Amino acid sequence: MKRLFLLLIPVLFIWSCSKETSDEQVVELVRFTDTGCDKSALSPATRAGSDTPQLILAYSEEGLIVTRTNAMMNCSINGGGISCDVSCEGSDILYHAYETDGAIMKCQCPVVEMSSVISGLRLGREYTIHYVCSDIHYSPITFTYKKGLALVVDILPLPVG
Repeated sequence: MKRLFLLLIPVLFIWSCSKETSDEQVVELVRFTDTGCDKSALSPATRAGSDTPQLILAYSEEGLIVTRTNAMMNCSINGGGISCDVSCEGSDILYHAYETDGAIMKCQCPVVEMSSVISGLRLGREYTIHYVCSDIHYSPITFTYKKGLALVVDILPLPVG
């Protein structure tokens, strides 16, 4: 029995050393908030003075803060609200904000701000966020997640086709 045990030790050691170490990270949406439909922004005078949509990425102890300003959503958010899904594949963060429930209506609703916190990112690692809002894909943004991160980017939709 003692010999069998001694013979198994090298086998177990080689097996444990040859196992691949996983680089997977568990990225989770901690919190998502939005200002809802800003009815005051529906007037032509207000729309004419609206700012360029931006994506703001910032470091916090809780995780990456992702803030979207000046979004246009379907009016169905008045009944169902806005949801957000986040996942990570390697260094690519897939971020999707969308109308939750309700029939799509023939009107748009300005949303002043949507904000979320994403946990599980590794400090010092470079990521690319692929941001989608209401099925509109925006240009990817590459950043390094680190203390002091405060990146403000004017976002542009990717061309369709």
